[in-house]
Amino acid sequence: MDQLQNAAPVSGGMGMHLLQKMGWRPGEGLGKEKTGTLEPLLLEVKLNKKGLVTTEEQRKKQPVKGNPSPKLSIKSLESKHPVSLLGEYAAKKKLGPPIYELCDENGPDHKKTFMFKVILNGIEYKPKTPNFNKKHAKKDAAQTCLQMLGLLPPS
Repeated sequence: MDQLQNAAPVSGGMGMHLLQKMGWRPGEGLGKEKTGTLEPLLLEVKLNKKGLVTTEEQRKKQPVKGNPSPKLSIKSLESKHPVSLLGEYAAKKKLGPPIYELCDENGPDHKKTFMFKVILNGIEYKPKTPNFNKKHAKKDAAQTCLQMLGLLPPS
């Protein structure tokens, strides 16, 4: 902390090199008439973590009574596609992207069934039933994962 408050003025670096290349010498004033300031500007370092906020912003940050941890409503979660919702959740929690793998493909060509599993944070989530469409199978895997994480109600 002391290092920031008592920092020595810059005595080298690219800026100093460029000034000297243009003919300036340490101890001279800056400008055409060489009447500019002789000492570099000293910065005041702000060490507290407070910033400028408005009263509206302060009100938003205070938790609402009766609901200590505001979560998204179930309706707003259900309106999003489970695959995108799981991707957003993983990004927000910094878990890495979910990995979808086709783990089962059965049946004749005209009536195949597909089962995807999703791997999130090293844990596999797999739905109970296969699906006739790859997109729906991937959606089911994401939905199963979200339900097991408690983000969606069981269907």
